[in-house]
Amino acid sequence: MKIEILRDHLDRAVSTAAKVSNKQLSLPVLGCAVFVATKERAVLRATNLDVSVEVVLKAKVITEGVAAVPAHVLAQTVAAFSDQKLTIEAKETTLKVVGERGKSSIATIDASEFPTLPYVKEGEGVAVRIPSKELGALLKNVSFAAATSSMRPELASVSLSLDGGELIAAATDSFRLAEARIRTKERAAFGPALIPARNVPEIVRCIEFGAETDIRVAETQITCVTDHGFITSRTIDGAFPDYRGLVPKEFSATATVLREDVVRAFRKVQIFADAFNQVHITVDPVAHRFSIQSSNAAVGETDEDIPASVEGEQIAMNFNAKYITDALSVMGGDSTSFAIAGPGKPMVLKDTPNRGFMYLVMPMNR
Repeated sequence: MKIEILRDHLDRAVSTAAKVSNKQLSLPVLGCAVFVATKERAVLRATNLDVSVEVVLKAKVITEGVAAVPAHVLAQTVAAFSDQKLTIEAKETTLKVVGERGKSSIATIDASEFPTLPYVKEGEGVAVRIPSKELGALLKNVSFAAATSSMRPELASVSLSLDGGELIAAATDSFRLAEARIRTKERAAFGPALIPARNVPEIVRCIEFGAETDIRVAETQITCVTDHGFITSRTIDGAFPDYRGLVPKEFSATATVLREDVVRAFRKVQIFADAFNQVHITVDPVAHRFSIQSSNAAVGETDEDIPASVEGEQIAMNFNAKYITDALSVMGGDSTSFAIAGPGKPMVLKDTPNRGFMYLVMPMNR
């Protein structure tokens, strides 16, 4: 096998493959990036059996063939080259990476044991086409709210569904919930498909260079296809919580603030937060006040008033500061609304003018 390719393009492809491959698995070939060169094209493949990726290489194929090398070794090697163009050539048990000013040889691994990558073909599952940038943002805007523990796999996932012309992503760890929606031209329906949250960064990385992404959902897997390749993730067999009844429809108090102001204020109160990251939020429509306070006996205390448009009843409750700053970090609008349903009830954050994003957080009891 022999190909010629621009270093920057190969670097992106190899980086994607290295993130997917798993060097800890007992089967060495699963820690590999596999080059497959045919007359029509060259691709790079990798899998950890949970998520699989194929990246189309913009390469000139000189000789057809297949070669597998440890993905992390290949990634570090390619990144270390400064040449604009590289030649990749595999002969017998060695893969050579050759530039104008240097060359490296990497020991290959038998590629015959590399599995066939799972792939939902066109027409096999329910499909929808979405601009890649919008899909990437949709997934990133909710995945942070998924549980980090695998004790309940359905909570360590991102729910993706298509319903009524909307693609809906949601994630929850039972203390908070993030939901994002975008309109589609498709009227088909699927889901919810539960994607392991740990696979979301790889999906986003794989699709980011494509203009549009075809999402194909089958019973046990989901494939995202662009003109740069595809990525397939297994889906979780479980029931995502039906959260629709948990989202309040009426609120006792609402405050709308500039996102920049509230981000700055929360950055400060976190310095003084206690071991539980607890902050005290007060909404006072009479005094036209939206404030946050935190205190720590070992550090001190702070009280921040934030300019806001406030309406409703006076209310004060405790929340986890990190849960709120996590949501603020994915919001891109100029202003954010904080709506509290009542004492002991959830608070809902919304991004203005992005009405497709909703974030619910439960109060702290102590």
